[in-house]
Amino acid sequence: MIGFLFAHTSPQQYTKIARIHASTASVYTLAISHDGELLASGGADGMTIWRISSGKEISSSGTNQDTCGAVSCAIWMKTRFTTTETLCYGTGLGYLVFLRPNPVDRKFQEVCARRLGAGFEITCVAWDASWLEVGLRVAVGMRDNVVQVLLLNANSQLQSIFAGRLDDTVPRSVAFSGHENLYIFGLFDGKVIRMNISDGNILNEHHCGSIIGYTAISLKKHLVVVDNAANGFTLYRLDSPSPIRTYITEPPTVLVPKQVAFGEDVKIVVGGSDNGNVYIFNRRSGELLEALCHARSGLVQSIAVRDIDGHCKIASASATPGRRCVTINIWQHQYAPPKLNNKPNLCTRWTLKSSLWVMVRILTLVALLVALIGLGIARLDPVPQIAHWCAKFQEERVSALRSSPEPVKGRYPLTGDESGGMTLQDMAERFMALALQADHSTFAVHDQREEQVSTNDRIIYL
Repeated sequence: MIGFLFAHTSPQQYTKIARIHASTASVYTLAISHDGELLASGGADGMTIWRISSGKEISSSGTNQDTCGAVSCAIWMKTRFTTTETLCYGTGLGYLVFLRPNPVDRKFQEVCARRLGAGFEITCVAWDASWLEVGLRVAVGMRDNVVQVLLLNANSQLQSIFAGRLDDTVPRSVAFSGHENLYIFGLFDGKVIRMNISDGNILNEHHCGSIIGYTAISLKKHLVVVDNAANGFTLYRLDSPSPIRTYITEPPTVLVPKQVAFGEDVKIVVGGSDNGNVYIFNRRSGELLEALCHARSGLVQSIAVRDIDGHCKIASASATPGRRCVTINIWQHQYAPPKLNNKPNLCTRWTLKSSLWVMVRILTLVALLVALIGLGIARLDPVPQIAHWCAKFQEERVSALRSSPEPVKGRYPLTGDESGGMTLQDMAERFMALALQADHSTFAVHDQREEQVSTNDRIIYL
């Protein structure tokens, strides 16, 4: 208890940056976008997207919520081919829905919605961030023990890659491990399964020492922290049943699952409570670093954490008893200086795109100009003239080579031959002189033809 009192009186690192009041009965899931600008909250009344900086709701269009059921889980996804983020969420009636912003008005619109299997609740959804091909690959777990892997292709069509049913395990969480393996965490039995999704074979299986309320997985550190639904959160290695440590919270008054997450590059563990607090623990030492006061009391079941370039954002939600209102708080803390990003940002990409577009337009104009010039020359019967220019130019070049055994210093030779040759400047001057001479002679011939034609016309009409 002394540790909790010390945590409450210690200097607060996280600062509250937003407070949102949602007119809904409950919020079951929260998700912060990768750029930290948007917050998705889903519950009994469907999915809502908020802009964190203003606290305002962003318009969206999609499937009727009465048809899909309550939102049970949600994640943000993006590919390396685009900066646009896609929101994916599952519902209590087995619908998997994808939302994406319209490039014109930036309002979110539904790009795909499908009811999976027999329509049981989708308990969890995970995104394969290592997928380098076109499309988005996701894994879902369902209440009827089914696990599926699907691909949202470039045409926004959902394709099934793998589907299997577990014997007696309800998936509470799933996580990709490379392109072939999938971790599955059981809800009631505390089972951890590693499965090969190409053939459905179970590669490894063990049990945690408790039931699994919620989980947070770090493939980078090969760790998983679970809500043990008893006295706090327990840390494990992914392939080991032995706990590393337990982050003990105040004694719970209601034994309900509470969401948990890693933050600050897996240096902290963030979890909810049933007393109005959001707990922040040091992952290595287990020390309680801070207890964010979300509300004076009540269940804080839904949380979300996102690291953005040295900043960590934490979102939490709790319902107001007796009122149709949910309070959502967002905190932020800078735990590290911004990282140097060698990848081109949006402005750089736009500059490159603009430069390429300008080059294409210039080349198009040059090609059009050449075509017009060629058309004008073609009307003057240029074949004899061009042959005459080329022959005369060759004679001029041969005579220049004979009269100049050494190249003129200070000029760039046309070729790498050190024995002699015309320079680019000499060649350009000769060519311009020949062009002017040919131009005068061509127009003289053209005038003669016009005079002849006019004479013939006069003869005909006389």
